[in-house]
Amino acid sequence: MRVVELNETVEPMPAPHIVAESAPMRKLLDTVTRIAAKDITVLVRGETGTGKELVGSLLHAQSGRSSGPLVRFNCAAIPGELAEAELFGHARGAFTGADRARQGFFSRADGGTLVLDEVGELPPAVQAKLLRALQEGEIQQVGSGRVERVDVRVVACTNRDLAAEASCGRFRWDLYYRIAVVELIVPPLRCHREDIPALAHGFARRYGERFGKPDVRLGPALIEALCEEDWPGNVRELENRIARAVALSSGDEIDVEVLSGPQARPLGEQEGDPRLETCLPLRERLALIERRMIVRMLASVRGNRSDAARRLGMSRTALIDRLNKYGLAKRAKFSAESSTP
Repeated sequence: MRVVELNETVEPMPAPHIVAESAPMRKLLDTVTRIAAKDITVLVRGETGTGKELVGSLLHAQSGRSSGPLVRFNCAAIPGELAEAELFGHARGAFTGADRARQGFFSRADGGTLVLDEVGELPPAVQAKLLRALQEGEIQQVGSGRVERVDVRVVACTNRDLAAEASCGRFRWDLYYRIAVVELIVPPLRCHREDIPALAHGFARRYGERFGKPDVRLGPALIEALCEEDWPGNVRELENRIARAVALSSGDEIDVEVLSGPQARPLGEQEGDPRLETCLPLRERLALIERRMIVRMLASVRGNRSDAARRLGMSRTALIDRLNKYGLAKRAKFSAESSTP
């Protein structure tokens, strides 16, 4: 398998490994296995940091196109007016600065797979040209009258609800139907906490080797604390936190104090993706708001439940009920203990 990133050359890349010890992730990977060999367009949706691009890579690795190129294009990485030229290529002199012809990402992916990250960011004009490429298998370089045929499987990734975007006129319905032949939802990390220990240990091994600390390991108390976090940044945030912990560690075992060390994210900064949350029913959205208010208040009073209840205008018993309801009881206890001199 070969992979091409924006402004990078083609190079070998092993098939990705995705941790799937939880039921939601096993179900996702089972679906990936069933559809990978079917040469259809796939929409992969999920919050930022959930690993949507890895799902795209796995679809390619398990398909009949695995010997062809795997090309990734981040639709949000460049200005909208340049997206067309980057995707479909341009002729020499097509615009100011185009001193030579350039092959687009569709052409580079010919015979393989094109993963479009953040596809919802494409401007309407480019959406129309993408639709033609998917329907007809034809592209046309900017500034050129020549039509080129391409054989590309597209995997589109987004953290938006494209059906809702289409309803609001921000995304083409016909393009949505074309790319969402199969729609895969990558669950947020808080919905498959069973995978956190394996992910954390895997990241610790990776960064231990990278930083010259091959014997580094994560203590059991740290693993338990990691499993209690909400991880609004999902797997990407977990990886970042583990990388930082390994880099700053002075011994072989990293313990729970890393969560409250310098630069650690405060307990109250637990936010999800608001664009995805607008798709939730009203009751669930209200529950999220209440949960966040409680988390922030506990952080501000250093885990003092009586003080938090008084400031929130509820009894201590009612607060404890909410803590149990939202799975915050252990975290609140940890916050109080970690703030004790």
